[in-house]
Order: sequence, then structure tokens, then C-alpha cells
Amino acid sequence: MKSGRRMVNFSLIGVTCLAAMLLLGGAGCESSGGGSKHDKASVDFGDNDPNVYVALGDSITGDINYGVAPYPPRLAGMLGQTVINEGNGGETSGGGAGRVNSVLARHKPGYLLILYGANDLLHGRDQATTIGNLRYIIQAAKNNKTVPVISTLTPMTGNYDLWDSGEQRLSNAIRNLANEEGAWLVDAAAEFNHDPGYMSIDGLHPNDAGCQLLAHAFYDEVN
Repeated sequence: MKSGRRMVNFSLIGVTCLAAMLLLGGAGCESSGGGSKHDKASVDFGDNDPNVYVALGDSITGDINYGVAPYPPRLAGMLGQTVINEGNGGETSGGGAGRVNSVLARHKPGYLLILYGANDLLHGRDQATTIGNLRYIIQAAKNNKTVPVISTLTPMTGNYDLWDSGEQRLSNAIRNLANEEGAWLVDAAAEFNHDPGYMSIDGLHPNDAGCQLLAHAFYDEVN
């Protein structure tokens, strides 16, 4: 997975969405859900900015794959807020755990969006180690008064189908982890439903439709 990092502010998509809202008398942006289930007004963000989101992950977060934008800039347009892309291509959950504190200190985000696991599987990391790293990332966010929002995995299809059963097991473990830690959960695995039509030709990275689906899944959880 290749590397990439961008800061995305209110984009043209967000402007278009705002215009549509005004024309439609306040109707929201297109979404597969009815808004966040969480009481955001009761969240103590400390001195963090509740309008700043940091996306932490590997190339599924960080890269433009096969000529399509990943989910963070799409999410920025939907929210009309800042989404900072801290995705690093090829990174495992251990890499994320190693830099999460510096990322939180640098950006002081209200929300940390977490998506790791594919590279852990490809490199043969055991599930307990991966979950331990993800738990550390979640706890670092909570200690920083940043809301941790963790996602299950996107499918592994085609040439990566060998790891599909491992992806399903790890996604189940991530669901349990979110429940244990009180993290907000984006269930990308359920949204994609192992449909290869959402995946690029390599079978590992979401295609345009898949990146849009992932952005909507995060939007529905945090909006």
C-alpha cells in the first residue's frame, strides 16, 4: 500500500451540499442513515476542536487508489468540516499505535477515525496483537478527550481472498473491542457485505463506489 497525507477543509462537495440544503428547506446531505446515534452535545472535548477529524490508517485511508479519492476528502465534503488525512500506506496497527499520541498532540482533533487491520493480516500478525494495538489507539484518544471512531475492515477479494476469513474474524473482534472500550463503531464490513463490486481490481482497496460507501458509513456515525 502506498503512502499519502492531506488536510481537507470545506470542499466544493460541501458547498454543493449546503446549497442543496438551502434549496430543499434544510434537508441534509445524502446519507444511508438518519444521523449519529450519539449525544454529541454531552461530549467533553477538552481543549480539542470538535470540528476537526483525523483519519488514521493505512493506504485505504491515505491514498488515491486507481485514480479515485479515498474516503477522508469525501467525508470532509459531507460534513463541511476539516478532515485531516493521516493515512500511511503499508502501515500496520502497530505503526498507528506508535504515532497516535504525536498525531493527537499535533492536530488536537475532536474525533479520531481508525481503520487498520488489512496489513496486519497480510504480514501474519496474530489477532491478539492487532486488537492490543487498536485498544492502545482507542485509549490514547480517550485519554486525550478525543472521540475514538473505529471501523471494521473492508473486504479482501480476488487475489486477497485467501485472507477473507481472517478479515471476518478480525472484524468481529473489532466489534467486541468497540463495545468494551465504548468507542464509536463504523461497521464497514457489514456495509460492504463482502461485495467485490465495491473493490478495485487488486481486491484490496475500495474502488470509487467503495470509497463513497466508506465515507457514508463514517458520516452516518459521526454526523
